[in-house]
Amino acid sequence: MSNPWIEEAWRTLAIALVSLLVGWLAGHVALALLAGLGAYAAWHMRQVYRLEQWLRHGKRFHPPEAHGIWEEIFQHIYRLQQRNRKRKRKLGAMLSRFQQATAALPDATVALEGERIDWWNDAAEALLGLSYPRDAGQHVANLLRHPDFVAYLRGGRFDNPIQLPSPRDPHITLSLKIIVYGKNQRLLVARDISRLQQLERMRRDFVANVSHELRTPLTVV
Repeated sequence: MSNPWIEEAWRTLAIALVSLLVGWLAGHVALALLAGLGAYAAWHMRQVYRLEQWLRHGKRFHPPEAHGIWEEIFQHIYRLQQRNRKRKRKLGAMLSRFQQATAALPDATVALEGERIDWWNDAAEALLGLSYPRDAGQHVANLLRHPDFVAYLRGGRFDNPIQLPSPRDPHITLSLKIIVYGKNQRLLVARDISRLQQLERMRRDFVANVSHELRTPLTVV
């Protein structure tokens, strides 16, 4: 396979030699050489203009036709665009599957870009009171203003979850945890633990009642 840069060098040399020959025959060597190389430079400038127009306005799938080194440049950019399109389709499919999976979760899930809200599932609307498009891009601390959450967010240590009342319903207790992933990406997950707390209270009350009932006859004995 020929090297396009070598071909371009030979083409430039050929134009220079032809210009020198024409100039020698006409008696104006410098002027002919300047005209020949100037015309070749103008052709290159036209290709640069076509490239710029294609990149800026070109919604066409295929690059414009070109010759020489510019054909290689256009084709190389075209192949890069093809790979980028495939990569975007793949990432789009992965994002769609992620959103479908998290949308089916009963836990509130909020994707954060730093500390700003990027995306959330339906459970986040029910448990955290988020609403689209009002809250998209908002700082999460502006919506979850509980002091414990603000301290948790500012502290930057997310090893253990915290518990706080739901901003939607103060009778609902949430277990909230932040998971760090990627570059400046965070995932906020909140789970309704009100039922678990109720069961725990029932267990404690049952144990206390059983202990009291057993302690009374033992005291008499």
